[in-house]
Amino acid sequence: MAGSVVLSACSATTEEPPAPSATPEPGKATDDGAGQRDVGGLSLPIAADKLELSLWAPSGGNFKGKDFNDKFSFQKMEENTNIHIAFQHAAEAASAEAFTLMMSSGQLPDMVYTSNWDKEASKYGTQGALLPLEELLKEHAPNFSRILDEHPAIRGQITSPDGHIYYMPNIVLDNTNLTQMFPQIRQDWLDKLGLEAPKTTDDWYNVLKSFRDGDPNGNGKQDEIPFVTVNLNNVMFQFAPAFGVQYDFFVEDGKVDYGPYDPRFKDVVAFLNKLYQEKLLDPNYLVDNTFDTLTEKVTSDVAGAWFGWSGSYMGNFTTLMAGKHPTFKIAPMLPPIGPNGDQSHVSFRYPAAGIGIAVSARTEHPEEVVKWLDYQYSEEGIILNNFGVDGVSYDLVDGKPVYKREVTHPEDGTTNTEKLLSHTIGGGSWATVVDPSYPQQIREANGQMENPLELYGEFIDLDKKMPPVQFLPEENDVIVPIMADVATYVDESINAFVMGRKPIEEYDAFIAELKRMGIDDVLAQYQIAYERFTSAN
Repeated sequence: MAGSVVLSACSATTEEPPAPSATPEPGKATDDGAGQRDVGGLSLPIAADKLELSLWAPSGGNFKGKDFNDKFSFQKMEENTNIHIAFQHAAEAASAEAFTLMMSSGQLPDMVYTSNWDKEASKYGTQGALLPLEELLKEHAPNFSRILDEHPAIRGQITSPDGHIYYMPNIVLDNTNLTQMFPQIRQDWLDKLGLEAPKTTDDWYNVLKSFRDGDPNGNGKQDEIPFVTVNLNNVMFQFAPAFGVQYDFFVEDGKVDYGPYDPRFKDVVAFLNKLYQEKLLDPNYLVDNTFDTLTEKVTSDVAGAWFGWSGSYMGNFTTLMAGKHPTFKIAPMLPPIGPNGDQSHVSFRYPAAGIGIAVSARTEHPEEVVKWLDYQYSEEGIILNNFGVDGVSYDLVDGKPVYKREVTHPEDGTTNTEKLLSHTIGGGSWATVVDPSYPQQIREANGQMENPLELYGEFIDLDKKMPPVQFLPEENDVIVPIMADVATYVDESINAFVMGRKPIEEYDAFIAELKRMGIDDVLAQYQIAYERFTSAN
């Protein structure tokens, strides 16, 4: 629960009763009787006179409002802090390009949100676009500083190589919720065809063939799409680890590797090409690349399996099909075992995410900005960000926030994710702390009484995942221009191999071209950054 998250994560215990102190108990709000409230050491309201600050953020695909001030949580936050946020939004699909254009323009709002600060903060910080925060945090962010003091690994994850902290991240303090996406399959289709849950890559091939040929949706047509996806990355998340590699930079025995440059990746591509050629992988995956198109395939009863999130995929699809399909059931699957016995789950995050908010070096109100951000990490702010407003989107039951039924079971044609995001930002996608009860309640509302994320802990190999390293300017001078070309070449070539436009026999030539383009120079810089990160953490 929000209270338990903050108190267990952000307060110390002692055997002796504490001596009287002017410092409030961490996470608790107090009132001095003169209009000032203390929230974990932060005094509210932050501004005596109404203050406007600006914040850039993508709007998000599931939010239907004009801007985030339509959310009741931000309305309440303005009331509590006396700070109005002038939101500047970019459409989700174009957010990466819009972010780059904004950062290169130099015309920044007071605050900038992105999901990639773990990769971008050091670059823009050393260029002078972002404000170093560590001294401001000491003076004006008691709630956030308390988290860093009690979880020093988080401080290490967000500290740039120059020693500065340039952004405040989304934080998970409950290890169960570090898992992100995972394999999902139509359990009712397995049951109808008398199939066991697939365990190996060969099992997956055979199950998907049965989905294609066995008419599991029972309409007498061969219209099933055995495996659907919104992008190739999600397919790679599921299958590449079974061949001992990943579709990005990863670590093996302390050495940084790049998946497509590894000879073993040829076997990944050959396997996916086999799925594609036999119409087991959605033949339209390259063009049907939105969540809406995937949702349409699932809810029209033609999709058999996918790799996705617990809430927006498994939960939402279950909700949308409730009462419309008598047997519809989705089951989580363990990561597949590959031909050499490899089995790992790679879709997980570190406690401090790349998601977060940085502060522009041009802001005229650095103290107020940092205080407003600190509020997001107070007990009050965590509840607002995860649950919304008391009495509006949730009620307190035995002192704990519980979503109202109209949020978990909306009757206006929206999903509960969409309904929740009309009330609040969602604890997993903001500069705040994720309350574990937030995803748990949504899962349970969608009929998932067990947490599927608990299945994957034993298959997570932290030593193999590339940590959230940040690069020095001279390292970026090498990496950025090379990877700009490499990323395009890899994307085009891997899709061509999968779809059969390039024969698998040309994969060795593809590796040779990566070498010519300078991938070894990039790997050398990644290795330096990796060793710097591991020595500091």
